[in-house]
Amino acid sequence: MSLNVVLLGYGAIGKSLHQMLEAHPGRINVLGVVGRNSASDDHVLAQTRQTSTGLSVLGLNQALEGADIIAECASPAAVTELGPRIITSGTDLLVASLGALVDEQVRSNIMDAGPGRAYLSTGAIGGLDLIRAAGDTIKAITLRTSKHPYGLLHPGLDEATRDSITEVVELGDSRIVFEGTVADAVTLFPSNINVAAALGLAAGNFDLVRVRIVADPSAELTRHTIAVRGSGGSYDFDIQNIPDPHNPATSVLTARSMASGLLRLAGVGPHFI
Repeated sequence: MSLNVVLLGYGAIGKSLHQMLEAHPGRINVLGVVGRNSASDDHVLAQTRQTSTGLSVLGLNQALEGADIIAECASPAAVTELGPRIITSGTDLLVASLGALVDEQVRSNIMDAGPGRAYLSTGAIGGLDLIRAAGDTIKAITLRTSKHPYGLLHPGLDEATRDSITEVVELGDSRIVFEGTVADAVTLFPSNINVAAALGLAAGNFDLVRVRIVADPSAELTRHTIAVRGSGGSYDFDIQNIPDPHNPATSVLTARSMASGLLRLAGVGPHFI
């Protein structure tokens, strides 16, 4: 059976995901892409609008009519804006921008409403199955994320944080540019720190997670060092990813994680549960 997929967003992640899914024509059928600027245009005809790679551009209603699942490759804002409509239509949603789910109301609208189901991408890290299994035995999780400064800069940064990151580039020394909660990390770096949101979601409590973000001008890889401590055991993860060359804010593993998840939903094993 083929899984009908529509991509929400067609930037670096969406294009990479599309390319990976095309390698599985018997399992995955990519119907098209919905951009945020076309999501309210329900009269867009697929044959009249296409991406540069020939993928049909769809209005959201058009996408919902044919999709089994919509794979979000856009932003937390796209999840907040369009996610509830996708879920209430009965269409499933694969969420990559997990930072959106830090907001309790958004999380409820996506995770609890139905009848569509929400699936959460593992993104740039592993070990989330172990953290979920550990559950209420967990006492604390610390995340240290080190990135090249250019992967942290974005238009929404406040002036003080931007200056601090820019100074790192000028001086050539690494620097902690953020330390605090998941909610504050997601607010400050909405496209950079989905890992923190993933840890909080897996643990079932965002308050358990403490986040530290380091700007390192010598970093060629993005590094996530995760320490989990609890009554059931101690777990440490050290993950180093190649940044996406087309979008250094994210990892090349992000699209691969989404492709892996969609293939699993399409019946491709092995299935670990």
